[in-house]
Amino acid sequence: MLFSGINSFISSLQADPLGTILEYVFLGVCILLSLILHECAHGYVALKCGDPTAWMLGRLSLNPAKHLDPIGTLCMVFLRVGWAKPVPVNPRNFRHYRRDYILVSIAGITVNFILFLIGLAAYILIRKHTTYTVVWYYLLQFFSMLAQINIGLAIFNLIPVPPLDGYRILNQFAFGGKLDQSLTPQTMMIIRYAFLALCITGVLSPALGKVIGSVFNFFLNLFWKIL
Repeated sequence: MLFSGINSFISSLQADPLGTILEYVFLGVCILLSLILHECAHGYVALKCGDPTAWMLGRLSLNPAKHLDPIGTLCMVFLRVGWAKPVPVNPRNFRHYRRDYILVSIAGITVNFILFLIGLAAYILIRKHTTYTVVWYYLLQFFSMLAQINIGLAIFNLIPVPPLDGYRILNQFAFGGKLDQSLTPQTMMIIRYAFLALCITGVLSPALGKVIGSVFNFFLNLFWKIL
């Protein structure tokens, strides 16, 4: 699936070089913004909860090199879902372990959902209340992409598989943090590589696409009525 996405990019580039380049410039900006703010949110909330690990390691930074994972970024570009380097967190520094663990876990998803709402609201306001121009077209393309990427990231990160945020949330809410103790490091590694394979081959894409599309359309119809 990843390779078919690359082939699709090459075909689009041959058919419409300028349009494809602009699309991927917008895509790059949206991906950088979304992934960096996602990871910075984890680190910032951890710092506020008493854990300075991410701050001490320089992860509260807007520098893309601090956050981007090569494979995760490629998946973002060609599959529209992916991941960045997880921010290091030491839960032993939290003031209120379980509460702070959950707050840190949902911080990145919350930021992505806020960016989704901002992008969707901007898209609808521009489309409904401005006159068509070339700038209008590109702004619509940018904000639509921003909304789609961020709702995709938010939903993708809710999947309860390590090392995604959904796993940490499930571990605390349903298992009181004991799930980590029942899974050996070898088992965790097998789960991670198996999940990575599912992402790269696109096995998850149809089901994930339906969920993302349903949520996106729900908010699109809602915002269209109220804005």
